[in-house]
Amino acid sequence: MVKLYREKISPQADILEAELQDMTFGYDREIMDPAAAAGKFGPQHCLPVITNNEKVVSGDAIPAYMKELQILREDWQAFQSDCCYVDDRGDVI
Repeated sequence: MVKLYREKISPQADILEAELQDMTFGYDREIMDPAAAAGKFGPQHCLPVITNNEKVVSGDAIPAYMKELQILREDWQAFQSDCCYVDDRGDVI
C-alpha cells in the first residue's frame, strides 16, 4: 500500500496528493513533523516521503517514482477485463 508522509502545510505534498488523486491511485496519508520523519526514515529522507511496502522514496527520487506509479496504474487498467487473453497493449485477442 502506498503511503504519503507529509507535513500539514506543504505545497509540495499538496501537489503529490493531487497527482495521486488524479491517477485514482489508492494511498494513505500520515501527517508528521520533520523530526519524527528523520526518526522514522533516517536523516537521508526529508518530507514528503512516499512508501510502498519496504520502498522509501523522498526528495529528487519522487518524480521518477510517481512516473513508475503512473505506469503501474496504466498497466493495471490495461489488463482489467473479463476476457482471458489480451496482448501487451491490453487488446483482446
